[in-house]
Amino acid sequence: MNKKKLFSILSSTAILLSLYSAPTASANSQSLNELEQQKQELNKQSDELRGNINDAEEEMQSLDSEREQLTQDITEIQSNIDKVIAQIKEQEEEIARLEDEIEQLNNEIEILKDKIEKRNAALAEQAREVQTTASPNNIIDIVLSAESLSDLVGKMEVINLLVDNNNSIMEDQISDRQQVEEKAEEVEVAKDETNKVKQELDVSRNNLVAQRMELDSKVQIVSEEYDLTNAERETLLGEQQAIAEKTSDIEKQVEEEQARIAAEEKARQEREAEARRIAEAEAEEARKAEEAAQAEKAKEEKQVQTASSSKASAPSKSETSSTPSAPSKPSTPAPAPSTGSSENSGGWARPAGGPVTSEFGYRIHPIEGTRKLHAGIDIGGGGPITAAKSGTVVSASFHGSLGYNVMIDHGGGIRTRYAHMTPALQVAPGQSVSQGQQLGTMGTTGSSTGVHLHFEVHVNGSPVNPRNYVNF
Repeated sequence: MNKKKLFSILSSTAILLSLYSAPTASANSQSLNELEQQKQELNKQSDELRGNINDAEEEMQSLDSEREQLTQDITEIQSNIDKVIAQIKEQEEEIARLEDEIEQLNNEIEILKDKIEKRNAALAEQAREVQTTASPNNIIDIVLSAESLSDLVGKMEVINLLVDNNNSIMEDQISDRQQVEEKAEEVEVAKDETNKVKQELDVSRNNLVAQRMELDSKVQIVSEEYDLTNAERETLLGEQQAIAEKTSDIEKQVEEEQARIAAEEKARQEREAEARRIAEAEAEEARKAEEAAQAEKAKEEKQVQTASSSKASAPSKSETSSTPSAPSKPSTPAPAPSTGSSENSGGWARPAGGPVTSEFGYRIHPIEGTRKLHAGIDIGGGGPITAAKSGTVVSASFHGSLGYNVMIDHGGGIRTRYAHMTPALQVAPGQSVSQGQQLGTMGTTGSSTGVHLHFEVHVNGSPVNPRNYVNF
């Protein structure tokens, strides 16, 4: 407490006393002026509300325009969906055709195997007869038993015919077995083609789901914004109506105020006396506090003088100490952070070309304007996005902030995410991908301010700096 504050308290007391001692006519005029000020304030609030209502209506008009644009977007996305559905239908038809072809080939293989089996049985039977009945003596007997040359020729022709028939059977056997092998190879080729088409079908279906998610996200955002703005407008209109009603009541309050002034005057006098008592008490308290402060100050000055005299008569610590002070230990520089060099990258590859435009760590969000953790590294430019390491696709979908994105599980609790891609994703969940395999193309879907790749590395569910794994 000082003299300035004491003077302020006394001045405030004088002002209060002068106000409380004003004539009754001045008090009445002040009350009426306050009501008029209230009326003006209500008019001002009404004008502000009217401006806010106009802003809300303009916002709703803007949302209507955005809704029209959304309708166009919906038409475009629906067109893409129709194309994907057509592709899916073609792929399903191709799969059905290939499966029919495989079934037909398998049936032909079974027929050929049955023929081969029957020929084998016939050959086995002939072999048994030759083993049991045929001998050189039999052939001599056939020759000797011929009654004439023509009879001998006829019997030899029968023998030759049997031999020729067996040769034909063996040739058929060889031919059919070759056909079995060829058709088995055709089956394997058809199966590989079927698997390829099925994988393309899975990708197409996944892209269809992702595009529908994008469409639903856009519709939900615009609908929520429009409903919120409309609700705000209704609230403002209600407040405006309330202010209008309150303004109309001001005149009634003026009449009531005139009747209240007489009773207020008596209460004013009582407050004047109470204010005087409080002001005097505060002034007395301030005076006592000032005296105490002065006394305390004098005491401190005396203590300072005594301490100065004692210090002048005693030798300094530096003069009496014979032990030299130890030299300060130089600080050891902190180890440099990992640069993610190829030697320590564990076989990881860069997921995209282009410069790094934003590092991992806390930053001011470019859209929300708040300080948030940037859970990955941004790479600018354009072009294909590839898997940084081989693994299994966990998800390939659309997210409101990430846009079209893919997550890959590399095992050992490590996963990578690739975000803001164009709608045409090239992989589907459950698919195995190799390092360098294309996942999609750089885009600007989701919460994005330009074409780029947002690349994340997660260890046991938590984001870490990708530079610890990839050499950028």
